[in-house]
Amino acid sequence: MTTPSTMMEHSFPIEIDTGGCTMAVTFTTNGEYLVVSNYTDGAQVWRVKDAKQIATIKLPEILALALSKDDRWIAAVTDHELFLLDAKTHEKVFMHEERAWFNAVDFSPDSTRLLTGLSNHTAIIWDIATHKQVRTLHHDDSVIAAKFSPQGDRIATGTWNSVRVWDSNDGRLLMDIPVKVTPGDNKGLLWFDDLFVLSDSTIREFHASTGSPVSEWPVPKGNWNSCIALPQHGEFIAYSTNDTVTFLDTSTHTQLGLINHTKYISSIAFSPDDEFLAIGGVEGKITIKKLKDVLLLSSFTLPFIDITIPALKSWKRDQLADCEISLTETITNHPHKKHFALANRTLVRSHLQHWNLAIDDAENSIKICPSAIGYIARSVALIGGGKKAEGCRLFDLAFRHCDPIDVDLLLLIKAVVLFMAGEYVDAVSRVGDLIPTTKSGSLCYLVQAYMYLLLGNSCMENGDYKAAIDLFERPRAQMRYYSEPGLFTISLISHWRFDDLGITIRRRLCEALYAAGRTKDAAESLLNLVNPLDEDVSLSRPITTEWVSDFTHRCLSASESDAVQHTNPPTLQATLNTSTSALLLKAWAKATMANRSWKDGLASAVCFMTPRSTTYQVVCEHLEAIDRITDAAECFRQMDSELGQHTDSEREKWRMDFQSRCGRKLEDLGDLAMGARRHEEAISKYSAALSLDPINPQVLFVKRSKARANLGFWKDALNDANEVIMANPSSPLGYERKHAALGGAGYYADAIHAFETMLSKILESSDPEIRELSRHYVNPAQTEATIRGAIENVIRESPLVLINTNSGRLLDKSGQSSSFETQPIFLELVSSMTTDIDHVRIEHEVAQYYRYATFSHKWKDNEPLFEKVIHICVHDLEESLTHDKLKMFCKIVRDAGLHWAWSDTCCINKADPSVLQEGLVSMFQWYQTSTMTVVLLCDVCSPSRLGDLVRSIWNTRAWTFQEYHASKVVRFYNRDWTLYRNLDIPNHKESPEIISEMEEATGVSAQALMALRPGLEDIREKLRLASTRQTTRIEDAAYSLLGIFSLSSPVVYGEGDKALGRLLAQLLMSSGDTSILAWTGRSGCFNSCLPVKIAVFSQLPTSHIPLAITTAEMEKIAAGYRTSSVDLISVTKLYERLNDLPVPVFVGKRMKLPCLVFKLGPLSVSRSTLERVFRAQTAALGIVEIKTEEDLSRLNSLYLVHPWIDFLLDRQPIGSAIETIPEDADNQSPLIGELPSFSRASGITSAAPQTRTGRLASRFGFSFGQRTATVRPGDVASLRPPSTVAESEKQLRALLAIVRLRQPFGALLLTPNPGNVAAYRRVASESLITVQVEEITPTILNKLVDSVRVLDVL
Repeated sequence: MTTPSTMMEHSFPIEIDTGGCTMAVTFTTNGEYLVVSNYTDGAQVWRVKDAKQIATIKLPEILALALSKDDRWIAAVTDHELFLLDAKTHEKVFMHEERAWFNAVDFSPDSTRLLTGLSNHTAIIWDIATHKQVRTLHHDDSVIAAKFSPQGDRIATGTWNSVRVWDSNDGRLLMDIPVKVTPGDNKGLLWFDDLFVLSDSTIREFHASTGSPVSEWPVPKGNWNSCIALPQHGEFIAYSTNDTVTFLDTSTHTQLGLINHTKYISSIAFSPDDEFLAIGGVEGKITIKKLKDVLLLSSFTLPFIDITIPALKSWKRDQLADCEISLTETITNHPHKKHFALANRTLVRSHLQHWNLAIDDAENSIKICPSAIGYIARSVALIGGGKKAEGCRLFDLAFRHCDPIDVDLLLLIKAVVLFMAGEYVDAVSRVGDLIPTTKSGSLCYLVQAYMYLLLGNSCMENGDYKAAIDLFERPRAQMRYYSEPGLFTISLISHWRFDDLGITIRRRLCEALYAAGRTKDAAESLLNLVNPLDEDVSLSRPITTEWVSDFTHRCLSASESDAVQHTNPPTLQATLNTSTSALLLKAWAKATMANRSWKDGLASAVCFMTPRSTTYQVVCEHLEAIDRITDAAECFRQMDSELGQHTDSEREKWRMDFQSRCGRKLEDLGDLAMGARRHEEAISKYSAALSLDPINPQVLFVKRSKARANLGFWKDALNDANEVIMANPSSPLGYERKHAALGGAGYYADAIHAFETMLSKILESSDPEIRELSRHYVNPAQTEATIRGAIENVIRESPLVLINTNSGRLLDKSGQSSSFETQPIFLELVSSMTTDIDHVRIEHEVAQYYRYATFSHKWKDNEPLFEKVIHICVHDLEESLTHDKLKMFCKIVRDAGLHWAWSDTCCINKADPSVLQEGLVSMFQWYQTSTMTVVLLCDVCSPSRLGDLVRSIWNTRAWTFQEYHASKVVRFYNRDWTLYRNLDIPNHKESPEIISEMEEATGVSAQALMALRPGLEDIREKLRLASTRQTTRIEDAAYSLLGIFSLSSPVVYGEGDKALGRLLAQLLMSSGDTSILAWTGRSGCFNSCLPVKIAVFSQLPTSHIPLAITTAEMEKIAAGYRTSSVDLISVTKLYERLNDLPVPVFVGKRMKLPCLVFKLGPLSVSRSTLERVFRAQTAALGIVEIKTEEDLSRLNSLYLVHPWIDFLLDRQPIGSAIETIPEDADNQSPLIGELPSFSRASGITSAAPQTRTGRLASRFGFSFGQRTATVRPGDVASLRPPSTVAESEKQLRALLAIVRLRQPFGALLLTPNPGNVAAYRRVASESLITVQVEEITPTILNKLVDSVRVLDVL
């Protein structure tokens, strides 16, 4: 693996310009990248080795930034926003917005949690996986710093007043250190083995386990941007202020080096290998420097001692074996420092009590180079080895090699050595003599105090407590710990530890006083030491919470044998007064609660001489003071349980005050937890508040009910609601919560009743403000009415009768409507909509409930019909093939989660003509609006194979044609009800296999099949597809197409092929598409221009209709006409006559057909084997040949007609798309052949106003938008608007019409109807009659003008 060091093999320093104020810098774990927060440009990622920017993450004004230890996440905070970013993709994973300011952010060591500090006096722990708040830690001031401990088990937070340490798992406050954190944005707090705090112009170090001060040292005065940083080894600290970074040794506090930057420094960060420092400036410049270029760390010099840094580290940490190894390495590899290393090793070996080796090292050091430290070390070794006199004598030789400036220190060291030799009186006297004569008086005080401590400890061991007390009381107040190099030298030589010396001596004084029986003095000494009245006091290493707890316990204990260790001790009652006892109790409570549960502490306090109630009071107040309010409440309850009611008025007053105060705090904490959605915590707080027996518990019960409901604890929430009702039956609050709890539990009817009761309580209230609340609620009756309205809207378009798949019963509209009200969702909707009616949800739920499936299948004999199934449950039908088919269909629909099913066998009452009529007309729409159509392929066995669907009889039936195309979702089943070809997908219409088979079955491409829509589009294509389908009843050939064409027509079974004629006439009327007339074969009985069978439409209409020619060719021919002798006036007149023709219309069975009429001359006939061939002469068409079985010679006269007027006028391609969609039952297509007049002929509406349809609408007189027009029987005049075309343009159009008229076309053969010479009938022929206008002469042109007619065709 590449290390950070090897990644940075290039010239230093590295300079980076971020372009804006750099608020934070941090290295990735491998040291390859630097993540930077730029105040103006968001976050940036830079590659260190080439100073290249890799990415920019656009975020507004980042104040603080952190990178997770696994390099997976980046956390950034702006003024009011927290962002969690993916460190690789730089995408935003999570964002949280607060009204308060974010000041600090940090990741836990395992990268699973996030810590933020805010200006609203809180620090929040976040779970990264869920993005949710885990815990909120409350403070008294804005949280400007927040750090996880190196192990992640604790958290340190800093404010302007204090640093607090918390348990990161349960949020317990462990200690509160009274120290001010000066800089913001998380720059003034570090957590190594100890806590480091930048406070004003001082760096303060505190023990992380106890909060006691370790040391402090002044630094140059800083500003708001000052910050501190520690390398991994923690041997020195970097401090930045203004434009300088200063490096200070954390042990000696001496300066090791400094770096000057170009501008004010805003952030600093060490690389993971501690070899580099990144410095960010407010101007946007970042400099990365090698530390070895600015720090001289190879060795460290103290007075008399020259030692390498590694050896010094081990020595300071009491790792003497490691120190010995390091010194040995120096002796071996650095000859010029050998004598110093030997002297140092002498001291280390003396501390290890390796006396002979130590003496040898000292002698060798002196032989190499005599030095003060050599003689000092030799004296220490000799004294330790038992040669005290020799050691003391030889010490004086050290003065020969001492710098005059260090003489005073050497004299002090001699006193220490004498003390080590047992010359206690002489040593102490020497130190005393030095104090007034030396500038290092503070060192002398400390050394003398340490001597008194050692002497006092010796007296304690010997039981001379009075002497010990005297010795412990001697140290002066000036014995403050100073971080001077001389003191460090003394500590290394003597192995004395001066940390917390004053506190240690005072602790020993307490113990000595107690041992001497002076319990009151001992207690007062302790109180002066820990000062429990100061809420910000912290306990230091010598004064641990365990010791304070034990010592105060002994002082307060009623057992004299435990508390007094001398003869005839005074009683505790005589030694401790009330005020001292109270203060001692507070000290005991604070120390005990820091390490033990309050219950264990109280259990151990049963032997206290103080009243038990007082002990409880102190514990309660301490728990309240450290924000353990829940514990305080529980302790209060235990007090009441154990001691009962207080008769003392003062105690009772305290009790009432505490109860009220604690209750309010618990309620506030519960509210905070509710606001943060920590409902379990809120329940706990509200429950604790209720346990205090508040005077008015209703509000708390209401709040706890809400919290329990939010967690789904419906029964508990209901109990709380009932408590509110019991407390105040006239209040609506309890019923409101009862409604919520019952509704959540699914008891919707009871919930509605509770809500109605709440409304009545509101209206009955004497308070006008409460009565006013009724305006904010919705009466359940309103919701029910809205739901019923939604039901009516939904089922309006559904089938008249449906099978309820759960009950198996047929239900009409009324039954369908009422069934919803039996469902739980109905009551749930009513119950849930108390303040506002959610129309969207109601419509969704109603629509979901009324989803239904349709059935597509081949009918068989003995199908279960309406009249049978209406009286029985489908599930109870006797077994038969057809009954089982219906039951399996219902089961599949029910298993699909649908409540409703529709089958054409039993869901249409065919005995009722109106029902049958509506059913057949609406069937396409029903399939279209169904959720799913189940198709049973009754002739396909399992396992089904490719092609079975193509060959299935289902694909030959007329009704299944519309059923398939109408349905949005289709599922095919084999006859054993297994999925066709095991296609377990939601919609078989989307399956490539099904699409391919349907293409093969219909001969139409998948794209074209998908494009088919209901309406008057692609009429001929739809007729062609239907032409191959079979029906059992003749009429169904027409009725099965009503939905495909969006038409309505009377259903009259028994009318035979008349049904097809009426359908086609209606199509022609509705669309104007004369391609319906393009067929050959037999005429039907409805009208001679319409066929008897739909099969004729398998022919293509292009054989009748003239072939289109190119525009260029037409214009060329027209230009020729213009230059010829063609009479343009006659041409224009013909065009106008054609343009004035009306649309084809039907009056009853009579069709008014606009056309060009050509009368045939005398016939000649020849006969082939199968048919006659007639020939005749016409003026315009020349000789015409007609093949037909009918004997035309017996007819009086014959006419050929050209009905393709739209082609001639280029109005539209015949058979084009015209979509007509009926809007309601009263706006339907005309009922052709069944009505005496055309009073409803215009009832068609369309949705294509700006397409070809719109142009047809103006021509045909039908409105496809909002307006309608009426066609009456006598209307034969043109329905087209007057022409406003210029004359030249009209002539051009007329010439183009003449060009089209010259194209071959399929003519219709007509003859006058016998008995009615004003009407005609079509003479159907088996072959196409193709004719062509031969030439355009003035005579022919005049004849053509006269041939423009509107014929009545029967």
